[in-house]
Amino acid sequence: MTEMTERGAFSWHEIVTQASSWQGALMAASAKGQAAKALLAPVNRVLFIGCGSTHYLAQFAAPFYQVVTGCASQAVPSSELLLQTETVIARGDRPAVVALSRSGETSETIMAMQKAAQLGCPTLTISCYEDVGLARVSDLTIGIPEGREESFAQTRSFAGMLVAAQVVAALVAGDAALLTELGRLPGLAQGVISRAQPVAQRWGEDETIKRITYLGSGWVYGLASEATVKMKEMSLSMAEPYHFMEFRHGPMSLVDQEHLIVALLSDSVREYELAVLRDLKARGARVLAVSNRVDDLAEFDDAYALQATVGERARPVLYLPLVQLMAYYRSMHRGLNPDRPRNVVMAIKLTGTEMGA
Repeated sequence: MTEMTERGAFSWHEIVTQASSWQGALMAASAKGQAAKALLAPVNRVLFIGCGSTHYLAQFAAPFYQVVTGCASQAVPSSELLLQTETVIARGDRPAVVALSRSGETSETIMAMQKAAQLGCPTLTISCYEDVGLARVSDLTIGIPEGREESFAQTRSFAGMLVAAQVVAALVAGDAALLTELGRLPGLAQGVISRAQPVAQRWGEDETIKRITYLGSGWVYGLASEATVKMKEMSLSMAEPYHFMEFRHGPMSLVDQEHLIVALLSDSVREYELAVLRDLKARGARVLAVSNRVDDLAEFDDAYALQATVGERARPVLYLPLVQLMAYYRSMHRGLNPDRPRNVVMAIKLTGTEMGA
């Protein structure tokens, strides 16, 4: 690991240069595309597993894969597949299992994949490393070295693995149009990141905000979950993710002028999402709306436009720089080190005692 220099230097570099990770993911997933298709296409269900950030990546990847391929898909924490196997895999079922892991060395995920292999499930790993424990217990591994990080909090690694999961879905589905749009993403990165920086700094450094909620629908909910954990681990802030419509059911009682809502808007159910935001704004919340277009968002406190020339299915990774930078700026403003969040390590490796043995 490179010797750490100034506070936050690694996180900053990894966020603003993440286009290389996106490009690496496109290349790595495409190179293994036919093998991945041969592994996944025959099954009638796919499980996506991970821990922490990669579980939230699974929350994105499963619904995305299901929509693109038509194959039933589910996201579960690695530990649930390992310890509560029959709640995840029914007797006689043999789903494919896709493990998501930055390091490829997370104990729970390795053991979950071993369990899956014992049950006769096809197994695929998406990671930033190939010669690792997960690769040795998987039928196929897609490695993205460009996603490797010095920071403990995942940023470009998460983004790269997300793009790789999208490419796999498109290849399995034979969706050439989606593959073409995904191939255009690295060229959009610099503009998205540059426009995100002042917005992220303005809201990240605002200490009048005491609570932050990230809202997302469908596969974007996984990104809202990841945005939440970035804000928590980097800046030690109170943050939660919710589906848009679910926020009306109870959490509405928390809303006041110290509450920031970061809304990751979709195209497909936008009008429903905007109705929720209007309710929140009327009750005093401050609203930062994130969308591909912002012409109808003037009623809210702020709006950030992705301005992407790709469709909704190719767009998810473009949400990430803003929420990552918000967490970075808040951490730096508080005198913390986003490179080394408190109590966080690069990979969780458990002993027998820690597993309850």
